[in-house]
Amino acid sequence: MCLLGIDLGGTTIKAGLVDRQGQLLARGQVATGAAEGARAVLGRIIALAGEVAQRQGLARREIEAAGIGVPGWVDVARGLVRLAPNLFWRDFPLQAELAAELGRPVVVDNDAHVAALGEMWQGAGQGYRSLLMVTIGTGIGSGLILDGRVWRGVAGYGAEMGHVKMVRGGLPCHCGGRGCLETLASATAMVRMFREGLAAGRPSSLQDQPGLGAREILAAAARDDSLAREVVDCAASYLGQALANAVLLVGPEAIIIGGGPAGAGEVLLAPIRSYLAAYLGPWQLKPLPVLAARLGNDAGLIGAARLALHEQQNREEPLLGASSLPANHKNVSARGGGYVPEPRKHKRR
Repeated sequence: MCLLGIDLGGTTIKAGLVDRQGQLLARGQVATGAAEGARAVLGRIIALAGEVAQRQGLARREIEAAGIGVPGWVDVARGLVRLAPNLFWRDFPLQAELAAELGRPVVVDNDAHVAALGEMWQGAGQGYRSLLMVTIGTGIGSGLILDGRVWRGVAGYGAEMGHVKMVRGGLPCHCGGRGCLETLASATAMVRMFREGLAAGRPSSLQDQPGLGAREILAAAARDDSLAREVVDCAASYLGQALANAVLLVGPEAIIIGGGPAGAGEVLLAPIRSYLAAYLGPWQLKPLPVLAARLGNDAGLIGAARLALHEQQNREEPLLGASSLPANHKNVSARGGGYVPEPRKHKRR
């Protein structure tokens, strides 16, 4: 018997079979086709689940339970996707619909929560009971786990680090707000700041490179490209500030950085650690681990399977459900402002 983990994205659906020890046995993916509507997407999920099960020599009925992560606001108790803008969904009863098709128990949660669970179970978060995972991509997502349980808050969306307000009257964000962290530190923000630097006449080794993305900027920073280093340092300063505020509020044991930019390693992680320490100041009694995520694109699959496993185990100490809490960069336009402390020295690798 296996668990089915599903990672539903705006462009791709990924599914995988995972055993009770957290080993990924088989995986597959298909285009989401969100513009075709929720029913069409549901059909693709069901078909993909059947294909993945068949690869492992299983019938769909031999799957113990399924978990699914969704990019949006999820009412976990009711299995209802309240709002998923990238899917064009509002108040879609995904749990009931998927359970009826699969004939197995189904648990639905936010994709960032699910990825954090995956890293805690089988990735960089192993051995920690409380952690904050921040995923850097087109935007910034986050998942918070406290004492082994996902923190969702009263409304169900828990930790939304990407939309923490960093700059009053800052750049507009797609959420409708201004000055959100993801307008200052996401992969999209890094590309925007780099292009602004080029437009201002700053030289760079990437000057004539087509298809410029955060990966190329981070690689150039590792080669000591001055503009690229300034952009990365600027993004890291905002990440360090936001993370320091989160640490002071909830006190996690570790911070995990995921998403494509995290693959650059120390060129991004080292300045984040430096700014985090500088903003925490005397409140940092000991170094707080800031770690690169290890599971990559499999974090969502494995975390969703962890949800499904818990549904089967039905433990007394719930992993699911709301829990209670224990008690200035030159030449780079980020439209920021305010105090930015001097970072502690970090080694270049």
